[in-house]
Amino acid sequence: MSAVSLQGIDISYGSVDVVRNLDLDIRSGEFVVFVGPSGCGKSTTLRLIAGLEEGRSGQISIGERIVNDVDPAKRDVAMVFQNYALFPHMSVADNISFGMRLRGEAKEKIQSGVADVARMVGLADHLHKRPGALSGGQRQRVALARAIVRKPAVFLFDEPLSNLDAEFRAAMRYELSRLHRELGSTMIYVTHDQVEAMTMGDRIAVLAPLKQAGRSNLMQFGTPEEVYHRPANLFVAKFIGSPPMNFFEGHANGATISIGTLGFPGASHLPADLTVGIRPEHVGLGTGEGPFVAGTVDGVENLGHEKLWFLATEQGRVVARTSGAVSHAVGDRIRVHFATDKIHLFDRATGERVEV
Repeated sequence: MSAVSLQGIDISYGSVDVVRNLDLDIRSGEFVVFVGPSGCGKSTTLRLIAGLEEGRSGQISIGERIVNDVDPAKRDVAMVFQNYALFPHMSVADNISFGMRLRGEAKEKIQSGVADVARMVGLADHLHKRPGALSGGQRQRVALARAIVRKPAVFLFDEPLSNLDAEFRAAMRYELSRLHRELGSTMIYVTHDQVEAMTMGDRIAVLAPLKQAGRSNLMQFGTPEEVYHRPANLFVAKFIGSPPMNFFEGHANGATISIGTLGFPGASHLPADLTVGIRPEHVGLGTGEGPFVAGTVDGVENLGHEKLWFLATEQGRVVARTSGAVSHAVGDRIRVHFATDKIHLFDRATGERVEV
């Protein structure tokens, strides 16, 4: 296991900056997820750690060693790609052992290593097959096994599940989390899927494209709970959460926050112009406490265990999430309540979170 540190990282392609002022300290044995939309620099940063990209400035450390000028093969990292990168003419066993054979390791060590890792990822009965005879999930397991058998200091995953269907993705999320617990290795995982980020990461680095980010791509680095319940800025609040947070234009006047005719408790130090956010699960329908507006049910998505409600109100479109037991019909007029202790406030001028 090794910690990974990125300090003052800048990456550009010609005159175009892709990553700027990136500082990250990843603890030894931690599972960290880079998440963000296309163009935010998450895969580029991963490739920089692997030595497949060059930075314009900054320092990269793996363990106690600065690796800026270290050859990729000597960084003691293993990378798992989105497209598996398997040799189609080789068996599963030969794909897994390719690196070991290339390094000239003993035949007995190779056989033992392949057998151990194949059992770990559930491929023991498929070692004689070629990749073409495997499902997508099994091929991804071969790619994982090939990385695991190396016993690297750091594992790097570049959107490894994006080619799988929903069922396989859910299964592989569990498998990767289990492997992390078993191996205790440092793992860095890139995805654009917030479900993967929230369910797998010890901590999440939310990245944004520079045209939206400003000074640095890094918008927030924290646990899934911190990122979800205390988003550092408007970008994180909008990106994390499905369905997304509801947003309204608000104003602070003394100790009161107003959204149209609604009033919420505030504080005297708040900026005058605010963006007020509230997550769908904190919007109540029908009876309840707290400020409310009249709304009309425009639509509903019944997911069985829960329902998503799309509501037209005088404050604009509002989305609510309730248990599956709540029952209303499209066209119904109902009260729409807002939990006053669950609102999120952002300075409309800067987009930064402000606290009451």
